[in-house]
Amino acid sequence: MAELIHSTTFPLLALMAASVFTFFWFLDSKTHTVLVQTDISDPELRTHRILILASGMMECSLILMYWFRWEALALFIAAFITRTAHEFIDELKFHVDRCTFRETLFHLIMWVSVLTKTFVLLIWGFFFRYEGITDLPLWMYIWAAVVVGCMGIISLKEWNQGKH
Repeated sequence: MAELIHSTTFPLLALMAASVFTFFWFLDSKTHTVLVQTDISDPELRTHRILILASGMMECSLILMYWFRWEALALFIAAFITRTAHEFIDELKFHVDRCTFRETLFHLIMWVSVLTKTFVLLIWGFFFRYEGITDLPLWMYIWAAVVVGCMGIISLKEWNQGKH
């Protein structure tokens, strides 16, 4: 098991899943840009904003696990439940009747990939305290920075959807 912890398995899985999520979130956000002009309501925009905030809190809890494993676990669980509940609200209330099959596939890929990334980081952070994170090759840090930067840009774009 020690070889797994010291290898790049956890960070590679997390980076690949985060990259897939970010790519499909970008494609999905392009759809939202068109829909904002026609039928995205204020309640749906609020739900998207709650998803962004809860996801941000969840990501912060995953980072905090490096130093405060048990304390961060409580925040992780609360943010994860909140994010998941609002994801169900968003999908069932706003998307089911409106989304095309293509958009539904985007959502499927997005949520499977983001949950994969989340659970990989939870396992690596909570059980192994991100052992080996300081020994990763530079390209992995650059890849992570690019993915986080893209997520930040998409988050801001999604947050501001309702502002004309």
